[in-house]
Amino acid sequence: MRIQYALSLALLAALPLASHAADRRGDLRVELADNWDADNVFTGDSGETNALWWRKFNDPLLDSLITVGRENNYSVSAAIRRIEVAKAQLTQARSAYYPSIDLSAGYTRERTSGRMVSSSGSASTMSYFNGGATLSWEIDVFGKVRQQTKRAGAAVKVSAAEYAGVMTAIEANIAKTYVNLIVERLQLQVANEHGANQAHLVEMVETRYRTGLASKLELAQAKTLYYSTIAPVPQLEASIQASLNALAVLLGVTPDQLPPELAQVNLMPTATGNVALGAPVDLLRRRPDIVEAERNIDVAAAELGIARSAYLPSLSLNAAVGTQAHRFGDLFSGPSFTYSVAPTLSWTLFDGMQRRGATVAAQQSLEAAVDNYNLTVLTALEDIRNSIASYTADQEYISRIEEVVTNAEEEVRLSVDLYKQGLTVFSNVVDAQLNYLTYQNTLVAARGEALTSLITLFEALGGGWEQ
Repeated sequence: MRIQYALSLALLAALPLASHAADRRGDLRVELADNWDADNVFTGDSGETNALWWRKFNDPLLDSLITVGRENNYSVSAAIRRIEVAKAQLTQARSAYYPSIDLSAGYTRERTSGRMVSSSGSASTMSYFNGGATLSWEIDVFGKVRQQTKRAGAAVKVSAAEYAGVMTAIEANIAKTYVNLIVERLQLQVANEHGANQAHLVEMVETRYRTGLASKLELAQAKTLYYSTIAPVPQLEASIQASLNALAVLLGVTPDQLPPELAQVNLMPTATGNVALGAPVDLLRRRPDIVEAERNIDVAAAELGIARSAYLPSLSLNAAVGTQAHRFGDLFSGPSFTYSVAPTLSWTLFDGMQRRGATVAAQQSLEAAVDNYNLTVLTALEDIRNSIASYTADQEYISRIEEVVTNAEEEVRLSVDLYKQGLTVFSNVVDAQLNYLTYQNTLVAARGEALTSLITLFEALGGGWEQ
């Protein structure tokens, strides 16, 4: 009767605790709009995904690089290992549902002192063989093992979302590094082309100087222009090598194992097709970091459940069966067999507020996980809106810079012609050449920035991954 009374008290105490351990999964406090209010280039069907988004750039070399990176990158490999670790821990947690059974066998010989009771007693010697099996089992009546298994299962899902995030980041970084490599190659090409043109200009001014048609100042200006143009070439070559080294790391290979096509690539990829933005609410399943944050709420909720289950009793069963005999041949005779069965109900009534402290800490961890989830959603919205704005602005900027480059090229041609006719000073030629070089480099960089913004947008949308 007393046991029933104690058990009733335990259950009554647990009821309010269990009711507060509600699953906080998906506790979104951020208001999501119905659409992005973006330009037509972004009006992809909401049911459409951006799986294999890099293929929109129509660049087979980029496709092959990302394929290699997905297979070889060590960050991806490590993320896969973490999933396997989490799965093993889930198996370990589930094992608590089952009893633990141990087998033992041995031989014992012992001598007992005869002088422990009286000074005239004689020592006794005993020897025997023994064997048996023991069973121990904590029966999950109050859900402690269930909460531990729930936590381990949620941890597996966290690792899976982390893996997806790593994969998305690796794909985007390979694409960005590839674009950066091409930008540097094109800027090196611009420097070499302008250097060659300005070398001819130096020859022309030298000829005019020898014939008295140009001053020594003009010759010095021509040489200054030439050397200032070719001066960045070594730095650009070093930057190209650094980009190749970075690609090698992302692909999980050494630089000498990179595809030979990378040594010559200098064509900027061009994106085709609309970007499938979908609705903002789609991010909740498409962004790996949001999914990871959501599943971390599951982990924290399970942790809170574990902390609160400590208030409840635990029911365990210990049992043993065996045999003991002086002679080995008697081990399996009826009188030699032994057994014990010991069901135990234990309940901690006072622990100096230890359980309360653990429960408060778990509750605050859950609240922090919810806050982090909402912050992650806000950050995702910011990333996407910034990427949309950047890509749109980059497209407008490119169209304007293209006009500037066209006029700068015309300015160079006219200034050189007028100088040859003696109708303008050489400083106008220098200014025109510098402007043309600057704006050509700016155009190359702007095209690279536009592609990078688009890649960042694909990344911000969660790449091609979905739950």
